[in-house]
Amino acid sequence: MQHLRLFGSVVLCLGLAVSLSACGGSAAPALGKVKGKVTMDGAPLADANVTFMPEEVRASSGTTDSEGNYELIYIRDEMGAAIGTHKVVISKLVDEKETIPPNYSDETELTADVKSGENEINFDLKEN
Repeated sequence: MQHLRLFGSVVLCLGLAVSLSACGGSAAPALGKVKGKVTMDGAPLADANVTFMPEEVRASSGTTDSEGNYELIYIRDEMGAAIGTHKVVISKLVDEKETIPPNYSDETELTADVKSGENEINFDLKEN
């Protein structure tokens, strides 16, 4: 009876270890907090998606509020973006059509450099 209890405990511990290792994966890279404001021709740009794309790790994104303010989320509740240089895409779909000029969205020319700590990165877009 005691051998069965010991065997059950070992199986339970092994199962728990395997399930925890599947959840953890790799740790997040060093992140800098990123917030800012997006305007189009000087007016706040609401409901736009802002995505920072580094070369090596996952992208961070956020959505602008009614005042054009955004804050980036790396994953779930981890705020910020990986430290380093990013390609930045700003996109806003209306009726499944992109409303932002291509040089800021599909064929973006925007970049940003994220540093450790707090970063305020604003974008003043111009209509083409």
